[in-house]
Amino acid sequence: MAEKLDPKELVSFEELLTSEVIQSETLTNLLDRKGVITKQELLEEMRRVQATILKSEP
Repeated sequence: MAEKLDPKELVSFEELLTSEVIQSETLTNLLDRKGVITKQELLEEMRRVQATILKSEP
């Protein structure tokens, strides 16, 4: 049987999306600051991954 979710532990889609954006921007900034990858390299890779995913969709 399915377990009931505690409403106090649920977050809205907006809160979840905001959290993901903050985490992504934080990681990007840290990698750029440490010289691991530039923001331009990240954007290029994001475009490449997006194109790959869109190409594989039916």
